[in-house]
Amino acid sequence: MCISLLLLIFCSKFIPKTQLNYDWLWNNQIVMQIDKLINAINKLKKNSKPKWGRMNSSQMLWHCNKFVIFYLNEKKYSPNYKTYIFGSLHFFFLKYILRWNYEKYPKNTRALKFFDADRSGNLIFEDEQKKLIESLKKVNNYNEKYLINTLHGKVDNWTLKEVVRGHTAFHLNQFGVY
Repeated sequence: MCISLLLLIFCSKFIPKTQLNYDWLWNNQIVMQIDKLINAINKLKKNSKPKWGRMNSSQMLWHCNKFVIFYLNEKKYSPNYKTYIFGSLHFFFLKYILRWNYEKYPKNTRALKFFDADRSGNLIFEDEQKKLIESLKKVNNYNEKYLINTLHGKVDNWTLKEVVRGHTAFHLNQFGVY
């Protein structure tokens, strides 16, 4: 496993770099584009149709909020070896293959069971909107230098905010509001 990961990292040096979008950096400060995310969430309607995928808008909001809860370790998730392997490969994929360009992220990929929208049950759209906005504000205000989470291990403040911003923006784009 370690040799494979090292080989992947080495090979990633030869993958052409994509143009990164740095509008979330200002004066070397981490900016999550919180206003842009909140505006997009407020544009979303209960009956908005996705450009791809099976989730409806309420399920997507629930899914994004569960992702934040998971990433901030607010709910304990018992990891297994698959979680560690998937997490390592996923982080490598985001950082070295996609180079944080979420527009290139594959559509219709399966989620971990914890935030699989099929498990969401009956949802109230307005409540899910409020919960996600509050969760995003919590991430935006997170000031610790590092966070250790189940999926990606030890991540710095920039990575935390970029993963949450990118994941949320990806799904808001799924509904054409970002």
